[in-house]
Amino acid sequence: MFEHLVEFTAYPIITGIICGYIANRIMSGEGKGCCLNLIVGIIGSYVGTFVASLLDVNLLGEGYLKNLIFCVLGAVLVLWVWKKIS
Repeated sequence: MFEHLVEFTAYPIITGIICGYIANRIMSGEGKGCCLNLIVGIIGSYVGTFVASLLDVNLLGEGYLKNLIFCVLGAVLVLWVWKKIS
Protein backbone atom coordinates (compact mmCIF):
# COMPACT_ATOMS: atom_id res chain seq x y z
CA MET A 1 0.00 0.00 0.00
CA PHE A 2 2.81 2.44 0.82
CA GLU A 3 5.13 1.44 -2.04
CA HIS A 4 3.97 4.35 -4.18
CA LEU A 5 4.55 6.82 -1.36
CA VAL A 6 8.11 5.58 -0.81
CA GLU A 7 8.80 5.63 -4.55
CA PHE A 8 7.42 9.15 -4.84
CA THR A 9 9.31 10.70 -1.92
CA ALA A 10 12.45 8.69 -1.16
CA TYR A 11 14.12 8.43 -4.56
CA PRO A 12 13.89 12.11 -5.62
CA ILE A 13 15.13 13.22 -2.19
CA ILE A 14 18.05 10.81 -2.24
CA THR A 15 18.88 11.75 -5.83
CA GLY A 16 18.69 15.46 -4.95
CA ILE A 17 21.07 15.01 -2.03
CA ILE A 18 23.51 13.03 -4.18
CA CYS A 19 23.42 15.57 -7.03
CA GLY A 20 23.84 18.49 -4.63
CA TYR A 21 26.71 16.77 -2.84
CA ILE A 22 28.55 15.97 -6.07
CA ALA A 23 28.05 19.52 -7.34
CA ASN A 24 29.31 21.01 -4.06
CA ARG A 25 32.37 18.75 -4.20
CA ILE A 26 33.06 19.85 -7.78
CA MET A 27 32.65 23.56 -7.06
CA SER A 28 34.16 23.95 -3.60
CA GLY A 29 35.76 20.64 -2.66
CA GLU A 30 33.45 19.97 0.28
CA GLY A 31 29.82 19.20 1.01
CA LYS A 32 27.65 21.90 2.54
CA GLY A 33 25.25 19.82 4.60
CA CYS A 34 22.33 17.60 3.84
CA CYS A 35 19.66 20.31 3.57
CA LEU A 36 21.67 22.61 1.32
CA ASN A 37 22.72 19.66 -0.84
CA LEU A 38 19.05 18.71 -1.20
CA ILE A 39 18.00 22.23 -2.20
CA VAL A 40 20.86 22.62 -4.67
CA GLY A 41 20.17 19.15 -6.08
CA ILE A 42 16.46 19.80 -6.60
CA ILE A 43 16.99 23.20 -8.21
CA GLY A 44 19.85 21.74 -10.23
CA SER A 45 17.65 18.95 -11.54
CA TYR A 46 15.26 21.52 -12.99
CA VAL A 47 18.15 23.50 -14.47
CA GLY A 48 19.69 20.32 -15.88
CA THR A 49 16.41 19.34 -17.48
CA PHE A 50 16.18 22.80 -19.03
CA VAL A 51 19.74 22.53 -20.36
CA ALA A 52 18.97 19.10 -21.80
CA SER A 53 15.91 20.50 -23.58
CA LEU A 54 18.04 23.34 -25.01
CA LEU A 55 20.53 20.78 -26.32
CA ASP A 56 17.65 18.66 -27.67
CA VAL A 57 18.55 15.70 -25.44
CA ASN A 58 15.67 13.43 -24.47
CA LEU A 59 15.94 12.43 -20.80
CA LEU A 60 12.58 10.72 -20.43
CA GLY A 61 13.11 6.99 -20.15
CA GLU A 62 16.81 7.24 -20.94
CA GLY A 63 18.21 5.77 -17.77
CA TYR A 64 19.42 6.89 -14.40
CA LEU A 65 23.03 7.74 -15.28
CA LYS A 66 22.16 10.17 -18.08
CA ASN A 67 19.61 11.92 -15.86
CA LEU A 68 22.08 12.07 -12.98
CA ILE A 69 24.74 13.66 -15.19
CA PHE A 70 22.39 16.41 -16.34
CA CYS A 71 21.13 16.98 -12.78
CA VAL A 72 24.70 17.37 -11.52
CA LEU A 73 25.48 19.69 -14.44
CA GLY A 74 22.45 21.80 -13.52
CA ALA A 75 23.45 21.87 -9.84
CA VAL A 76 26.97 22.99 -10.79
CA LEU A 77 25.45 25.80 -12.87
CA VAL A 78 23.26 26.83 -9.93
CA LEU A 79 26.29 26.96 -7.61
CA TRP A 80 28.32 28.89 -10.20
CA VAL A 81 25.57 31.52 -10.52
CA TRP A 82 25.23 31.63 -6.73
CA LYS A 83 28.97 32.36 -6.35
CA LYS A 84 28.81 35.07 -9.02
CA ILE A 85 25.87 36.78 -7.33
CA SER A 86 27.20 36.68 -3.77
